[in-house]
Amino acid sequence: MKYLDVKRRRDIRRQRWQFLAVLVTIALGVMLFATSYDAYLNLEASYNGTYDRLRFADMTVTGAREGFVDEASAIAGVAVVEARRQADVPFRVGDDLTFLGRVVGMPVDGQPEINQIDVTAGRYLTADDPTGVVIETHMADSFGLQVGDSFTVVAGVPVDLEVVGIAVSAEYLWPARNRQDIFPPPQTFGVAFIDESLLADVTSAAVADQTLFVYSDDADVTATDAAITAAAEAADAADVQTQADHPSNSTLQLDVQGFQQLAIAFPALFLLAAGMAAYIVLTRIVFSQRGQIGTLRASGVSRKALRRHYLSYGVILGLAGAVIGLVLGMAMAWGLTGLYTDALGIPDSVRELHPITPIVGMLFGLAAGTLAALAPARTVFKMSPAEAMRGDPPVSGGTPSLFERIMPPLRRLPVRWRMTLRGIGRNKRRSTSTVLGVVLALTLILASWGMIDTMVNLLDRQFNEIAIEDAVVVYSVPVEDDHVEAALSDPQVTVAERVAGLAVTLKANGSSYATALEGYQRGTEVHGFAEPLPASGALVGQALRDVLGVDVGDQVTVELTTLDSTFVTTVAGFVDEPLGTFAYMELAALEDALAGADPAVAAELITNPAVASVKALFDDGAEPAAVIDRLHDLPDVATVVDAQALANLVADFVVFFYAFIGVMLVFGGAMAFALIFNTISVNVAERSGEFATMRANGLSHRRVAALIAGENLLLTVLGIIPGLVVGYLVAGAFMASYSNDQFNLALQMRPLSLVLSALAMLAVAALSLIPAIRAVRRIDIGAVVRERAV
Repeated sequence: MKYLDVKRRRDIRRQRWQFLAVLVTIALGVMLFATSYDAYLNLEASYNGTYDRLRFADMTVTGAREGFVDEASAIAGVAVVEARRQADVPFRVGDDLTFLGRVVGMPVDGQPEINQIDVTAGRYLTADDPTGVVIETHMADSFGLQVGDSFTVVAGVPVDLEVVGIAVSAEYLWPARNRQDIFPPPQTFGVAFIDESLLADVTSAAVADQTLFVYSDDADVTATDAAITAAAEAADAADVQTQADHPSNSTLQLDVQGFQQLAIAFPALFLLAAGMAAYIVLTRIVFSQRGQIGTLRASGVSRKALRRHYLSYGVILGLAGAVIGLVLGMAMAWGLTGLYTDALGIPDSVRELHPITPIVGMLFGLAAGTLAALAPARTVFKMSPAEAMRGDPPVSGGTPSLFERIMPPLRRLPVRWRMTLRGIGRNKRRSTSTVLGVVLALTLILASWGMIDTMVNLLDRQFNEIAIEDAVVVYSVPVEDDHVEAALSDPQVTVAERVAGLAVTLKANGSSYATALEGYQRGTEVHGFAEPLPASGALVGQALRDVLGVDVGDQVTVELTTLDSTFVTTVAGFVDEPLGTFAYMELAALEDALAGADPAVAAELITNPAVASVKALFDDGAEPAAVIDRLHDLPDVATVVDAQALANLVADFVVFFYAFIGVMLVFGGAMAFALIFNTISVNVAERSGEFATMRANGLSHRRVAALIAGENLLLTVLGIIPGLVVGYLVAGAFMASYSNDQFNLALQMRPLSLVLSALAMLAVAALSLIPAIRAVRRIDIGAVVRERAV
């Protein structure tokens, strides 16, 4: 029916700002979905492309007894099994810089079948050059090494190695040492791939024997994981690690999972807000056009035709918003994927057009618009011509508001204030829509703001309350009391303590967890503990409560990964730390435990330079770089790790998180403004006749504006309280989805953020009132009075 098409165009033109706000909200929601979901699919494809091309191991077992390779090769689902050796040993680059690096044994007659490397410069290893080495690309970048340069591996007899190649490794796309050390500070870690025969000269305690597995294409991954894990435990393996748990992969997957979760959760919030806005606009149109609807029905237009007409508003808005959002979102995802893979050095950058994205995006937009229009369209369908032609529905007699019934003294307020209070309850649909709009707007803002607050607070807590050392001094000789005193002799070093760090596997209730066991002196000042270290037993990360199924008082077996020795200790308590899941013991208690281990471990281990170091705190006014230089010049010092460099590295890692959530915050703010603007402007427009009557009865523009502002700001305040609660809970749910044993991201939102969010809602509401009040000022009082007199 052409006249209905003309009517629709005129309606949209007449309320263009409200319809534009709905269009923007739907477009933002779909754009957010397209950006995050396409980025998620692209990143997943990029990682998997590299993993498949380089045959990244599906499972890695460390420390199993001899014969395990033959036993494991018979497990169903296993396609390839390969043994290799690796060791963490001191590297020396240049004259002074020494750090604990990692050498990985590789065959010289060709690439291994599992965990191959992609040589991007130079060449691969050859048998005629036994001291040639291929270094991982992050080590090359960190130390400025190029093909032809050399460095020294200090493992028993120092060996000078020449860099013959630089390579990308699937194991070190993110250069994590292990799951508890995923952020090694710059120039403190590097990986070199060497002729495996060179590992024969490395101290056996530093060498780890590993068994690598690749599964067949049709393997049941879960069943194969379980079978290998059971076989490895029976073979006394020190660590069993699936591809998903590999420290580099699991760290990178945090971002991938984040994109996946945000691809659903945030767009759902946005589209819910869009649907709310569309519902408000279309409901207002229906109720304001009751007379027109009645006339059309009396003229023979069917109920179905009118229902399709009003439903078409939502369909058009949904489809138009979806198209705009998809075009912008998929373009953003294309660029975001490239930026991300370039920044992290992912060699296989996959950027594709995924058919699922436009299909789901169109469905999202269509659903938001259609569902929002469904209720108003059904209202039209149920209207009889006589009922519709009566115009505005009758209003019941005035009664005291809920506020006046709760607080009777409010009944003595001036009439204009009682009108404001009673106006809220006169039309519950209109008031409820405003309150819900504020709740949704606050949820959108707090869901993003809470995530940013949490990261800022947790990183501040990690580096200012827990890992509070300013520097870690690593020695090339056993660390004795003299070395601690030498560090403490610096005029700007206030505290220096010897600490120990051992690679261990904790076992209990049939489960195991590879981590680091750190020893500190009782009453330590270089690490923050909520309670002092116990005289016996160990404090462990709270994630182990679930991973190992232990509680305070339970016993755990501590297996020393490289020493083939174990001891049993008691869980004395749990620590809540943002980064990592560690175990802690008091140094004297650790020495006693090692002495009673099976077999016993000599006390000298605590001073071994591969285990012991000195952590130092500086004066408040100290110049860190100068102090670190002086500490580095002390005798026997191999290197000094700047704690601030570690903090900066973590900050660099979460920069994409901040950027993405920052975009969400901007989108949420825009959506909140559009939603509240729509809600308030429509609510004011619904009462234009009422306000015109007030003006005709002598109320000034200023008094009418005050009534409008008072009622809508009061409704905004009523929405702020539940909005803060719902927003806080949603933000907490989002942060919980990121938490694992590597990151404990419990929501920590600043009270100031809640206050600022509430004030922002009031400011948005006040700004939204300006065009609404101007519209009331432009009302033709005479025309409205004549209409009401008919």
